This record gives sequence, C-alpha cells and structure tokens, in this order.
Amino acid sequence: MEESSTREKLYELGERRTTGYGFDLVLRILILPLTLAAVLVIASDQETEAVFLALGKGLPGFTADVTVQFQESSSLIYFLVANATAFVVTVATLIVSIANRGLRGGLTLLNLSLDAVLLAVLFASLGAAVDVGLIAYNGLEAARWEKICHAFQRFCNQAAAAFALSATASLLLLSLVIVGAFALYRRIL
Repeated sequence: MEESSTREKLYELGERRTTGYGFDLVLRILILPLTLAAVLVIASDQETEAVFLALGKGLPGFTADVTVQFQESSSLIYFLVANATAFVVTVATLIVSIANRGLRGGLTLLNLSLDAVLLAVLFASLGAAVDVGLIAYNGLEAARWEKICHAFQRFCNQAAAAFALSATASLLLLSLVIVGAFALYRRIL
C-alpha cells in the first residue's frame, strides 16, 4: 500500500516537473536571435568620417579621415564575446532542455547554473559597454575626453541598438533564471 502511494507521488512529481518546460523553451528560443543580432550589429559597427584635428591652441589644424570600429574598445570586444558565448551556451542549454523535458533535476540544475553565470557575464559586459558608450556620447570633462558621437552618429546609434538587443536578452535570461529557480524550489517541496 505504501509502495503504490510512493509511485503515485513520483508520477505527480513527474507531471509537475514539466509545468515550466514550455516557458523555458520559449525564453531560450527568444534569447537566441537577440544575442546573435547583438553580435552581428556590434561586429559590423564601423564608420569613417572627415574630422578636423586641432594641433593646439593658436596652432593650425587639419582635416583627416578617421575610422572608428568596435575592435578599438576592449569593452566592446568583451560585449561581443559575451553575447557570442551567450548564444552558443543558450543553444547547448536549449538542446539539454529539449532532451531533458524538465524531468531530471540534475540537468535542470546544470541549466540553471549556466544561465546564472551567463546572466552575470551579460550584465557585466553590458555595463562596461554602456559606460564607454556614455563617455563617447557625453565626453568626460575630468579627463578632457571629448564626446565623439556628434561626429560618428551612425557608429554610436548602431552600438546603442546592440546594447538594447543585449539588454532585452539579459532580461529574458533573468526571467529564465527566476523560472528555473522556482521550478527547482517546487521539486524540493
């Protein structure tokens, strides 16, 4: 008698495990194009403009063609690598989620752990890139850095679009971590 009630509880638990499965898949599928688009947008971000360069106060200046590209900023390189990594890991965790179907707690915990690490990496890269973007947009008087977005508007706008894509992916990943943590919490009860 006791054995049959244990089987029934395990069966119910198996059904309960699949409750968040569809939402998990939807979030992972939505994260994929956002991180891939962020990578493609920032990787193609380059602009050349004729810029007047002053040699100093009272000295003549000259005009030169100046090219800006994402490779010149370590924070933008970090941003690109973080989003590319998020794309690849999300593909892997999507495959694990499909194979697992929410039934094995160990694989769910692995996915949750990877998602949490990715979330931290994405938020860190986004913070670093946005900080450099704000300096490019506003300048930094204390360091006597001039703003450059008035001269390189397309470059700055394209970077801002990549930041928005990555921020959206980060928020979806945060939702995924919350849903995964809640699903594991429910299994413990």
